Amino acid sequence: MDARTLLLLTVVAVIICYAAYRDPALGSAIAIAAAVVGFLYVVLRDDDKPPK
Repeated sequence: MDARTLLLLTVVAVIICYAAYRDPALGSAIAIAAAVVGFLYVVLRDDDKPPK
């Protein structure tokens, strides 16, 4: 993981935490959506690599 990815994840985490603090229902929805997108990224990222 490079520094840009780590910075992006940190910013997204802060935004989700702030949204959850202001409105728990909205924060939960955003957190679940972010988790789904993160999971899909991890799964689909491996498909781009050529087979050995």
